[in-house]
Amino acid sequence: MAVADSYATCSITRRRPRADARVLLPFAVFAIAYLVAPRFAEDKVLTSLIYIGIYVLLGLGLNLLMGYAGQISLGHAAFFGIGAYVSAILTLQPVQEPIIPGISAGIGLMAGAAALISLTRVSGWKLAASVVALLALSLLCHALGAGLVFTLMIVAVGMALMGLPLRIGVWKPAASGVIDIAAAAICGRFLARVLANGGASPWTGIVVGIIVTGLIAYLIGALVLRLKGHYLAMATLGFGVIIKIVFEKWVAVTGGSSDGIYGIPSIPIPHAMQHFFSLFRGRAVSPKEAYYYLVWLFVFAALVLAVNTVRSRVGRAFRAVHGSEQAAESLGVDTERYKVQVFVVSAALASIAGSLYAHNVGVGFIHPSEFSFDVSVMLVVIVVLGGLASVWGALFGAAAIQLLKDWILALGKRDITVLGLAIKGLDPIVFGTILVVVMMVLPQGLVRGLTDLAAGAIRGARSAAGRKGRQEQ
Repeated sequence: MAVADSYATCSITRRRPRADARVLLPFAVFAIAYLVAPRFAEDKVLTSLIYIGIYVLLGLGLNLLMGYAGQISLGHAAFFGIGAYVSAILTLQPVQEPIIPGISAGIGLMAGAAALISLTRVSGWKLAASVVALLALSLLCHALGAGLVFTLMIVAVGMALMGLPLRIGVWKPAASGVIDIAAAAICGRFLARVLANGGASPWTGIVVGIIVTGLIAYLIGALVLRLKGHYLAMATLGFGVIIKIVFEKWVAVTGGSSDGIYGIPSIPIPHAMQHFFSLFRGRAVSPKEAYYYLVWLFVFAALVLAVNTVRSRVGRAFRAVHGSEQAAESLGVDTERYKVQVFVVSAALASIAGSLYAHNVGVGFIHPSEFSFDVSVMLVVIVVLGGLASVWGALFGAAAIQLLKDWILALGKRDITVLGLAIKGLDPIVFGTILVVVMMVLPQGLVRGLTDLAAGAIRGARSAAGRKGRQEQ
């Protein structure tokens, strides 16, 4: 309730907090470390730093969702994987012509359904009926062999007539139908051009990955974020499992679980950007050094976005939703809209991380096992370890997890066993143990928890020194 009250006060004043030294100093330290690190880092260390940057992007997005908005997600690896696969497929092995119409129709239907939800706020059986009507009208136009203009007219009129008995208006369902057909047409032409060109640029893959992931996140969020607590956790877990199965079984597109996708090209760094990086390196940067700079440039942008978001009116609304949805709604906060927004932003950051993961220099390979439930657990551990509702905590959590993974990998190469179990492959057990211990001992996370412990120790030492001084007097 206190969070909601603070939201009400800040909403009335509508003043944005000024950036002070406490906000700017971490960015200054970050910038110095970002520019200096490659001078002292070996190739192996640079590889770890690249993965830490990718995990920071994932942790930042999930922290906005869980730490600030209070919404649980156990399927975030799905968005990570969608971004990776979309970018890899578009740049390396474009979808074949026979399945382009089906994919285009699916994208169009998702866009139309998202428009329906956004414009009409429809849900339940009315949403199901509207989506079925969209699908039926699209199939009818396809069976008739209608052109684009005629299809737009049929779908628009059909959806307008359907909106009358459902009492959701006329022009909004019609607009949703137009968006459906337009999105399908744009997607079809885009995929056909990519196929004709033999692939797209990785930069295009990143953008398309964000769009596709954001669209899926909007639809999933609009449905599952009505749930709370363990029901929401189970729903997101189920979504993650379904997406992993799609990665494994859709062999024609993803390569399946036997092969995966290999030979993925790295992201081409513009010459101007490479020259800029070389100024700080003192010489021409290597491909891995350039990729390190690129990944952490994305991290810097994400940190700026996250810090500004949590200090804005939107961030106060997130905290109000976390504190009490009922109290926030009584103050006029559209809790449903804000929950979906943060879900989409979190998914978009995961998509960017997935694209960067897929195009990593010297790797060029992805497999469905890299986006399993174990990865979702690891992301939750990163958030909890760094501290819920702590933007900079995601950086420390990601660094700790990557260092731990490197250590486990090094021990695994020595064939070391614990209680008869090989160290290699014990990552999920270790991460689960860390999650339980941190929640019990340092529920505020590693950074804030250790800071509070240090502050308490200092206060205790000062108090003891004061008592000793009074006794001597």
